[in-house]
Amino acid sequence: MVTYIGNEDPVIQVISGHDNFVRAQLGIVSHAKETFDCCMDNKALSILLNEESICKEIIKLKNRGVRSRFVTEFDKEDTHYYKMLIRYATEVFHIDGVVGNFTIVDDSKYTYYILMDFGENNITISKLLQTRFKPFVASQGYLFENLCLKATPAKEKVREVLTESRGDFLDTIQDLTEAKKISINLVETAVFEILLLFPSINAFYRAEHSNVVNFLLQASRRGVAVKLLIQADEYNELRETIKDNIRQKYSSINIQYTDKPLPNKITTMVIDQAVSMAIDVEDDSKDTFEAAGGMAVYSNNESAVSACLSIFQSLWIKSEFDKQNKVKHAYFEMFKGFKLKDEFYTRRWSFKEAKETQ
Repeated sequence: MVTYIGNEDPVIQVISGHDNFVRAQLGIVSHAKETFDCCMDNKALSILLNEESICKEIIKLKNRGVRSRFVTEFDKEDTHYYKMLIRYATEVFHIDGVVGNFTIVDDSKYTYYILMDFGENNITISKLLQTRFKPFVASQGYLFENLCLKATPAKEKVREVLTESRGDFLDTIQDLTEAKKISINLVETAVFEILLLFPSINAFYRAEHSNVVNFLLQASRRGVAVKLLIQADEYNELRETIKDNIRQKYSSINIQYTDKPLPNKITTMVIDQAVSMAIDVEDDSKDTFEAAGGMAVYSNNESAVSACLSIFQSLWIKSEFDKQNKVKHAYFEMFKGFKLKDEFYTRRWSFKEAKETQ
């Protein structure tokens, strides 16, 4: 049922009934052109995202260039929706004790969600209240902006939760089979980002042989940003062929190569900027972790993670510059030997054409 309160603007529209709710919400999300701001507690958010059609429209917002922001309360017991928002929304924030459930679309349409609790975890959205009354929408927009300023960015909250799960730790792992299991588990539970530095192509092949790369591929397909940086020699035709093969096989993963020699053969992984795994092998020529031997350091210590993150980011940036320089060099080589000269073009304009352009 849809009820209108007020004969003229401002009109408050009251929507009740599940089908009407879904239809109205689809219209709200799909018609957003510039901004979609949402403040909801985890109960209302789970109800909203459990509607498959609505969930799909929310995922499309970012691809359509709509700035989507969510303020919610992180629930440690159910992280599914939180992870999804981090991947697909423009900005996600956590705030303790969120009160009130509303959305604001394009700074012009406000929707409030009234929840009904029937007990035994049976909670549903019973009514929607909608209005376009500008002063009211503007005041609620001001409230939302202040909530964003006071809230914690979702990525920081994820790091905080991962740290709290065990406290601050730095573990030395002598068994690389155990290190491999931990690495796979980290990849499977990654929320938004995986950074992985391979000190050689052989190190990459070891990860591929141990099925780690397939888990990276699965992570990228579920929306996690996966970046692989592989050290490789520059002047080696065989290595260039290998590079192309790896890129084609794992096209959904962002893979870069660095020609800068590394001081050691340590494979470094950083997950969600919260935990790191550094694996040092004794024999880089071996095909498996078990045969390569060595040890690993697993940590959520801020200094350890920051060090790994800094090394990866600096090498990644350098690889980007190197790639751009290679493109420029290839461009100049392409036109090398051509005698190019400036040419000037003139045209006589008729009186009629000149008049039409005025």
